[in-house]
Amino acid sequence: MVIRTLTPEDVPAIHALEVEAYLPSLHESPEAFVRLIELYPDGAFGGFDEVGLCGYAFGVPLRRGSTLELRSPLAAIAEDADTFYIHDVTVAARCRGRGVATVLAARLLDGARARGFRYSELVSVQGSAPFWEKTGFREVERFEYAPGAASVKMSRDL
Repeated sequence: MVIRTLTPEDVPAIHALEVEAYLPSLHESPEAFVRLIELYPDGAFGGFDEVGLCGYAFGVPLRRGSTLELRSPLAAIAEDADTFYIHDVTVAARCRGRGVATVLAARLLDGARARGFRYSELVSVQGSAPFWEKTGFREVERFEYAPGAASVKMSRDL
């Protein structure tokens, strides 16, 4: 698998993988994906094999305690952003069980540490909390991130 920075040209493949993996209420808009790529390319990358996109990851600096609103492109990165927010780690069904999510998550967290972030947060959906607990995240609160999507806000120190 080759990991590289995502580009706007990758958005159709990202969307196809998203449709395969997530409830419709959790789908992101193409404009929001493009905006994350533009604003913070270091936090937008994918793993590719001979077939195409195996998985993708998006992370961005935010203020502690914030979440990204789905389908709403982020206007800018706040100057006082103090937390690295993992917005999305998704793996294609054909690539599951190969450690792709672990590689993508580690790359996000390593990049956050390298840029001096001391905290990371995310919203776990569709039962992914056990995966994130293995990487050091702990539950902060349970809520509904999108209609019908029971979710867990999680946090960890870096």
